[in-house]
Amino acid sequence: MLKALTFISLREWQAHKFRMALTIVGITLGVSVYFAIRTANTTLLDSLKLTVEKLAGKATLQVTAGESGFPEQLLDIVRATPGVENAEPVIEVVARPALEGAGNLLILGIDAADDQKLREYQFDPSQTVIGNPLDYISKTNSIMITQSFADRHGLKIGDNLPLYTNQGKQEFEVLGIFKPSGIGEVFGGQIAVMDIYAAQYVFNRGNNFDRIDVKTDPNTTAETVQQRLRERLPAGIEVIRPVNRGKNIENAVATMSQGFLLTSLIALLVAVFIVFNAFSIAVNQRWKEIGILRALGVERSRVERMFLGEAALIGAIGSFVGVGVGFVLAVGANKIMSGIAATTYGVLPTPGPPIFRVDYGFEALVLGVGASLAGSWLPARSASHLDPALALHNIESRHKDVILKLAKLPVGMAVVAAGLALIAFTAPRVGVVFQLGYAGLILLGLVLMLPKLAELMGYLLRPVMDRVFGSEGVLAVDSMIRAPLRTTAVVGALMIGLGFVFATGAFIHSQKRVVVRSINSELTSDIYVAATDLTRSRTYHFSEELGQRIAAVPGVKSIENLRLTFVPYGGDNVALIAIEMDGWFARVRDIVEEGDEARARELMPMGEGFLISLNFSTRWNVRVGDNLQLETPMGTLSRPVLGVIEDYTSEKGTVLVDRQLYKTYWQDNAVDFFDVNLEPGVDQEAVKSDIQRALAGNHRAFVYTNGEYKRWIISVVDQFFTLNYTQMAVAIFVAAIGIINTLIISVTERRREIGIIRAIGGLRRQVRNMVLLEAVAIAIVGIVTAVIKGVCDTYFLVNTASAVLAGYTIPFYFPGWLILQTTPLVIIIGLVAAWWPARNAVNLNVIEVLGAE
Repeated sequence: MLKALTFISLREWQAHKFRMALTIVGITLGVSVYFAIRTANTTLLDSLKLTVEKLAGKATLQVTAGESGFPEQLLDIVRATPGVENAEPVIEVVARPALEGAGNLLILGIDAADDQKLREYQFDPSQTVIGNPLDYISKTNSIMITQSFADRHGLKIGDNLPLYTNQGKQEFEVLGIFKPSGIGEVFGGQIAVMDIYAAQYVFNRGNNFDRIDVKTDPNTTAETVQQRLRERLPAGIEVIRPVNRGKNIENAVATMSQGFLLTSLIALLVAVFIVFNAFSIAVNQRWKEIGILRALGVERSRVERMFLGEAALIGAIGSFVGVGVGFVLAVGANKIMSGIAATTYGVLPTPGPPIFRVDYGFEALVLGVGASLAGSWLPARSASHLDPALALHNIESRHKDVILKLAKLPVGMAVVAAGLALIAFTAPRVGVVFQLGYAGLILLGLVLMLPKLAELMGYLLRPVMDRVFGSEGVLAVDSMIRAPLRTTAVVGALMIGLGFVFATGAFIHSQKRVVVRSINSELTSDIYVAATDLTRSRTYHFSEELGQRIAAVPGVKSIENLRLTFVPYGGDNVALIAIEMDGWFARVRDIVEEGDEARARELMPMGEGFLISLNFSTRWNVRVGDNLQLETPMGTLSRPVLGVIEDYTSEKGTVLVDRQLYKTYWQDNAVDFFDVNLEPGVDQEAVKSDIQRALAGNHRAFVYTNGEYKRWIISVVDQFFTLNYTQMAVAIFVAAIGIINTLIISVTERRREIGIIRAIGGLRRQVRNMVLLEAVAIAIVGIVTAVIKGVCDTYFLVNTASAVLAGYTIPFYFPGWLILQTTPLVIIIGLVAAWWPARNAVNLNVIEVLGAE
């Protein structure tokens, strides 16, 4: 009996090769997108971990204080701690060589005498004439580079390497070249080494170190030494394992990674509806064979297993192909994610090819097969419950309720209402992934409502199609209404795919609207001078002296020195903005959303309080009037919260302090941005050009007018959503596959009807129009249901999802223009998808069709 069932399945595959191929393609696309993002995400995180591990060398512990560093006097305390075998200070800077196409160069400032005990350099004796190059690093203008960097730029021992430093452009003499192994592997060989005290000077670190790498005594556990160090050092100093430092960097990009991973599942969800569509029609096409088999005594379970076995095989084929395609796509996805990590988070990963993970391949295979089985389960169940006595009747009309008996409109409406109520009336708690299930409830409810919605919209569409297109339009809509299984499946695929497009587009534009509103209220200076072309630099900064030079440019009224860094808080890292608050308050108006703005204006410049962002308040449950404590290198800093502002510098939250207070507690006078305010009536472009000329050739700085800087920030927001735009395109493409599949099946099922229409005088043109108009009708119904789902999903994204992932909510905005732009595109895609089925319908041989039936 199993052979007979297998024969029926194989014959079906042979008869409908194209439909099966399209179904497999749907699974392939879903799996490939998921696998590509999973692989790219892991590649990015692995590259960040590799960087930390290579730079740590043999260190078992690292002493850090965030990005601001800490006074060098703490080195003596660390070295005097029992159980510390070696403790070496490090300055870490990402700087730019003044060479064409050189890119960024990671520069390590290290102690010349002892650092080789911790890190592997592998100097090549053929590249240097001195016995130990590190003995000569104490020269303030000396530097060591990797062999790969030297080869790329034609450098050799004794040559000069020009670098942009905080003191301006300086020439450094190449005194040694080391092989691209050990730390030489980091950043693809874009790494150099210099004396730590020279690095302190040229990169404006003052008397601070960035970190201390500690090698513990083998006879003492690292945990014991870690506890001893924590007892001896100030509360604001962290003592962590190198792997935990890598984890902190990984946490910085966690929101991006989670967002991409969640949205990558959408394509798989659309694929479920494509499989459902294909197998629903497969049941309808094989009803005679199934009826005969059931009449001969074949058990229901065997019939059900026949269809589920087919689904598993389709899922396996699509998944295997999808894994291969996804691995190729991972190269591009990795570049996109690395670019976003660098631009948005200031994290520069070590470049590397994607690594194939067998466990991810297995995971993708399980998801692909699972999606296929999920889509085929209801049709398989329907087939197993077929009554043989109905074998000579219209199986779809008789048994549509067997498959869709749960799809009741009131139940679906209740489930959707429950999902929306949970979003509206439950407080979003950061990190509670369970709350993402609210979107699942909405989806379930809409799926339950879908058959009735599609039918009702079909009846509403019928008179419109009759008036505009005549009989062809009526026949097209009637065909859609008479085949609820086929219509529901493709409308479901469109609803999922286009709903994702609408919701993602609406969320992006909602986010951009609040960002624009925030920058319009905060960014009121005339010109901005930045130390990096990224949103921030973790290591390279300006000096205050450079700001004095800019202030001397004619037309400049005043400048404010802004420092943007991240500090530990609540087991995570939050953004800290330090700026001269008196100047900042002088140019911003109505900035405080919660709290007494007059009191904040009075006390903030005196260092008597904090301002916090709205998402900081939400994420950490801190309110106006609460005492906020920050751990600093100089001890605990406690001040009251004077106000809450709208700021989106970091999804983890932002704290604003007066710059003098920051300098006192963090012992850091670095500057990331100069906010330049001009005299009234002065031309911005002219002053911008003067500033650029004053800095040209000596300092690497990025000068923007107010409008240019705001446009640049919006471009960064767009870059962040690059993969989402790509996934939107994939969702539309997968939905198009569903339309093609449906119309091919529609033409196959209606061969007799088409033959009769042709026999009684129907023109080829009318038959072609009938098929094309069915595609238009399905597209319109799909768009309407997608709008409903898109509105619900947008409400979820701007409230619960944004709070769970980013710690804040944003105002709801659903752009009607997005629907207007998408509608003609989807209809055109539907018409293109219908071209091949319409061509087949037109070319049917009337005599053969009527005879076969």
